[in-house]
Amino acid sequence: MIINIIYLLISSFVFYWLYKNTKKYGLIWIIKGLLQIGILVLFIGGFFKIFFNLPPNLYIKIIFLVTYSWCTVGINVNFMIPLISLIDKKIVKK
Repeated sequence: MIINIIYLLISSFVFYWLYKNTKKYGLIWIIKGLLQIGILVLFIGGFFKIFFNLPPNLYIKIIFLVTYSWCTVGINVNFMIPLISLIDKKIVKK
């Protein structure tokens, strides 16, 4: 019973926080948050899915780790961070 009350309080706080920020910053704020969460799920989930399907060779796993990290950083720095900063500029304008 206590756990249900704690869940109710936490979920109420989260929904109130979402409501206030959506009212303050608009719908673009939610899109930005979903984009950032999607980036994390996509890259981290993809890494673990591929990494655990590799053969049990240490050299192959190290090469994959370095290559995947390099590509992920490149994609995020050159594409995703500028895209998120453009969304931030639109949020600040409002």
